[in-house]
Parts: sequence; structure tokens; C-alpha cells
Amino acid sequence: MDVHTFRRWLLGMGMLALGGSGHAQSMPAEGDDPSCPAQDFAQFLRHFTDPADDRVRMRYTTDPLEYETPAYGVASEGGPVATEVHREAGPARLRRLRGATLRATPAITPLAEGGQQVRLGDDAQAEQYTFARRYGCWMLTRVARPQG
Repeated sequence: MDVHTFRRWLLGMGMLALGGSGHAQSMPAEGDDPSCPAQDFAQFLRHFTDPADDRVRMRYTTDPLEYETPAYGVASEGGPVATEVHREAGPARLRRLRGATLRATPAITPLAEGGQQVRLGDDAQAEQYTFARRYGCWMLTRVARPQG
């Protein structure tokens, strides 16, 4: 049994022990996830940012989600602005996603490791969202807030 098969088996046994909790649905199996709204990133992003339906955001956002924010009060001497990274777990991890942001026009930049970085909005407060390929679909892994 390879490592990935063992992990799926272990997750399945854990879910069975928990009485079939719905959390098993948040970890798609290896390979293309048949419930993934789209393998093409631009199409996936349209589903992810649909303000009327948060099911895609809930399922395809890592738990915990990393938030990078400016570290106010920390002096940066001519270099890049100091930032802090914190993680939020469970449903609270999505509470910071602004509804207006989800309706903004995205600017998509491919990343070297196959991920995608999305800037939603064109104002000074536009956030950057980092997506990676995981579990057969795209997953939101990090949100970066600009200095405001």
C-alpha cells in the first residue's frame, strides 16, 4: 500500500469512526476530483467567487488558511514592509473574504510551481489570493492583505 492510498484509507477509517461526518467531503482524493467545478483555473475561479454560493469556497479553501497582513508598529528601514502570517481554521477562515472583493475583476498571475496568484480589485486594498493544485482541484492556500 503506497503512502497516498494509506492516507485515504486512514482518513476513511477516521470518518467512519466519527459517524460519517461531512468533513470527508472537504478532502478530495488524489487525481482529478470529479466534484471540482473546473480543472481550468479561470473557470474554477468563476465558481469560487460566486457570491451567491459559498460551497466551492468552503470545500476548496485549505484548513487552516494562511493570512498575511502588514505588521503595524514594526519598523522597516527602507526594505519591504514587515508582515505577519497567522492561520485561521474552520468556517471562520472565510469570514475575512470581502463580498465586494469576490465580485471584483480578477488579475491572474501564474506562479512558477504551477499555482496561480489572483488579485481581486484594482484599489489600494485589493487582496492577493494564492491557489495551488491539491487533491485533484485548485485550493485557496493564502490571502495577503496590502499595507493600508
